[in-house]
Amino acid sequence: PISQAQGAQSIHRFAKRSDQAMAAFLVPAAPPCVQPTIAPATALSLATSPLQPQQPVTLALQAINVAAVVGCACVGGSLCSRRWRKPSASLAAPARVVRVARQAGEEGPSEEELAAAEAELEAYQDGLEAMEEEFAEEVERRQAALGGKIDEIMKGAPLASKPAVTIGGSAVGAAGALDRIAVCGILGAGPGEALVARLADEAKGAIFIDLLEAARLPFEKLDELLVNCKALAVCPDLGDDSAVVVEGTKNGLRAILASVPPECTKVLLLSHIGAQAGKGGFKLDSFFGSKQAKWDDIEDELTANCRKRTVNRPLRHVIVRAGSPPASPEAAGAICCMGFDEGPADAQTSTDVVVEVAARAFALEVNSSFSVVGGSGMEKADWNELLLPFVGPEVWRAEVSDPRKAAIFVQGWAEEFFGDGKRAMRMGVKTPVLIRKTDAGVIFKFKPVGTSGDEDFDSLTEGGLEFVAEAPVGQAPRLRARRCAYGWKVVAKENSEKALLDKFAKDWSEVSL
Repeated sequence: PISQAQGAQSIHRFAKRSDQAMAAFLVPAAPPCVQPTIAPATALSLATSPLQPQQPVTLALQAINVAAVVGCACVGGSLCSRRWRKPSASLAAPARVVRVARQAGEEGPSEEELAAAEAELEAYQDGLEAMEEEFAEEVERRQAALGGKIDEIMKGAPLASKPAVTIGGSAVGAAGALDRIAVCGILGAGPGEALVARLADEAKGAIFIDLLEAARLPFEKLDELLVNCKALAVCPDLGDDSAVVVEGTKNGLRAILASVPPECTKVLLLSHIGAQAGKGGFKLDSFFGSKQAKWDDIEDELTANCRKRTVNRPLRHVIVRAGSPPASPEAAGAICCMGFDEGPADAQTSTDVVVEVAARAFALEVNSSFSVVGGSGMEKADWNELLLPFVGPEVWRAEVSDPRKAAIFVQGWAEEFFGDGKRAMRMGVKTPVLIRKTDAGVIFKFKPVGTSGDEDFDSLTEGGLEFVAEAPVGQAPRLRARRCAYGWKVVAKENSEKALLDKFAKDWSEVSL
């Protein structure tokens, strides 16, 4: 219990303090949830009227109402201060529908009003659907326009018709003609003499050296014969596997390899399908010292000599395995090129096919070993397509509908995951890489581990992969990946290549280009 004077003073102090809050609250834009429950005139007169000590009950009741209003204003003040946001079109409703809904809880709308409201709501929904259809049409129109602009830009981007990066040594000169080539064969047998005639119009000079006589020639004579030769083609008689011929071929090859000039950087050897198949295990003839020369020994003679070469005198080799010559080209079947260790032991290969493959291998810069069989249909054979997988070699291929879009995709993919500042390790590629865009795709080059990031791209010889999008005449458009930039005696980085190709193949499968 308090006296009337004390109560009146407390109420007067409260009213004074709440005068500004009441004025801010009683604005016309205040939300309905915080509207005052007493008339504004009553509240304002309370705050400004003189004290009336003789009416404590009346003042107390009014104070309670004022406290309720001020409290409501304080609670709703945060709501009043928030910025009002226009509701989305899907949540908005016509004013008439809202009005009818409010009246439904009070006096109930008539059937005519309900029908009119439903009609208005349906018309509103139809309008929304029309707007959505118009928006979808606009999106399609803009996408089509963007696609047209991309196609116009890409029409001017030429596709590479030959490797963007030369891999290893080549017998092709600056003018596109083959350099001087020494063809080592057997006089009167095998494909050697036929290859010299085949290269007469394409090479700057092709000479013939008899393998069986080379071992008996003085070194000076061999040195004179091989002057300015940039490549060797070793062509034994694949139809004669007698011990004398095979042994003489091996000895002649050894003598020729000892005399090759420093500028000679490539050797192509014709060998027999099935060579090296008997390697491994225990051999009884070796145990008793009666070892007979085989095709394996000829291949080993070449590879051992190449391994001894230093970085200043590299000698790269390509071994082409073929079958024995058939009685007729038709008997050998269709021409087919396959992997180095593939091909049945009884396969046959015509001499004409062997000669053409050897000549094309120099012209196309083939740098990986392979096998070839068959003999029929030479006039219809597409030699470029047959030998293309062995330039690099090729490690991945997929057909595409638009090679230009495929080139854009692989360039963007490379930049996204392996561009500047991106770590290849997070993609599972343990070897750091650098990338460079080409007209037809992109080139990845591996960097030595632990090196800085300022290496010259052209000087990197640690290997890499090149993606090429192309549209060859008469063939389906495609995207290929092949090895590139492997220096002398650099071991292929198969794990890094596999991780990179697996990541690309996974992402490529999610698009349709």
